[in-house]
Amino acid sequence: MKYLTLIFIFLTALIVSCISAGNPNNRSKTKIESVEIYPVTAPAAGNYPQNLYKLPYKAHTNEYLDYSQTVQWEPDVRKTFDTNTVYTAIVRLDPLHKNFTFKGNEINDIKGLPSEGVDSITMETKGDSIVLRIVYEKTAGKNAESKLIFWDDFNGNSLDFSKWDNAPEWDRQGRSSWKDDMVSVNAGFLHLGFKRDPVLGAEKSKNKTLANNWIRCGAIRTQKKNGYMLFSNGFGFYEARIKLPKINGIWGGFWLMSPSQWIMTDEGVIGTEIDIVETFDSPRHLYNAALNWNGYGKNRKAVHSFESKLPDIDIFDGEFHVFALDWSPSEYIFFVDGEIFWRVDGGARFKNSGINQNPNYIKLTTESGEFSGAIPEDFTDGEMLVDYVRVYNQPQYN
Repeated sequence: MKYLTLIFIFLTALIVSCISAGNPNNRSKTKIESVEIYPVTAPAAGNYPQNLYKLPYKAHTNEYLDYSQTVQWEPDVRKTFDTNTVYTAIVRLDPLHKNFTFKGNEINDIKGLPSEGVDSITMETKGDSIVLRIVYEKTAGKNAESKLIFWDDFNGNSLDFSKWDNAPEWDRQGRSSWKDDMVSVNAGFLHLGFKRDPVLGAEKSKNKTLANNWIRCGAIRTQKKNGYMLFSNGFGFYEARIKLPKINGIWGGFWLMSPSQWIMTDEGVIGTEIDIVETFDSPRHLYNAALNWNGYGKNRKAVHSFESKLPDIDIFDGEFHVFALDWSPSEYIFFVDGEIFWRVDGGARFKNSGINQNPNYIKLTTESGEFSGAIPEDFTDGEMLVDYVRVYNQPQYN
């Protein structure tokens, strides 16, 4: 009987052990040791709030993390921070894999916590996640001055590679190719060239008509070819002074590209490509602004301003014009020379239920596609000129 009792106890323990091992909730999880949050700057009256960062890589790199970070503000910020208000940033860190956890981490283990203008910071572990509450000092009684957070006046003799890189040498829109040799800086301008290149076209297509109309063109961006982010930003005011191409069939653009645009959730909140201006119908003096989200496959969604034209401004008059975007938590506003030509509030009537709350990088490009119309038979070459690009931390127009 004694031996039977011992065998029973052993078998019971073995069964319990097997059941425990088979239960996912009882498996040991890997503690995330290295924890560093994105910088969370102190609120300033009149300035835009911190974005919701939910990108799975470290700031300014293409190095993936084991967790995402979300930043939300209390009270909610519709446009910019109010005066005389105490704001709290709620920072949530969530493991991206079910076998990872933040359990066991203390507040002193977290790098990157802000100190300027901070009243208090507390930490709570919720399941495998961390929630930080960062309470800031009351904002000032008047709006802060606007800050220029990115700019380039193209005053040198070459592209500033601390701010820009040539875009990858990709084929574009089925009838053009980005090439490094079509980008130059001189005389105070960025020159993005474009020219008919039938030799290159013959390499790309067996269709003689398409090959003879193939376009070699220039493009730059604030992300390096290896993925490193030279500059990216979310809410803010973006503007560029550009002399756009007026050749029909050439597609000139000033736009913001989202690294997370392919994430198909929340109708654009996690990532949206924002086209501030793109030319597509110079004979009728029309242009376009657009929002694209949910990737570029069958799930892609988009909304356009289409056939935009302000009655007193002709952007194809051969002169420079200032194109701008005011991107806030509640809406996008698109401008030409200080006049609004499209306004998108993120509501249902624009088929986009949310404003992008992740940072984008900047692109200036020329290309050619069916969307932009037929190329004139006598066309040889041309260029798009950019005088400057500027990004501010708050609106420039009321």
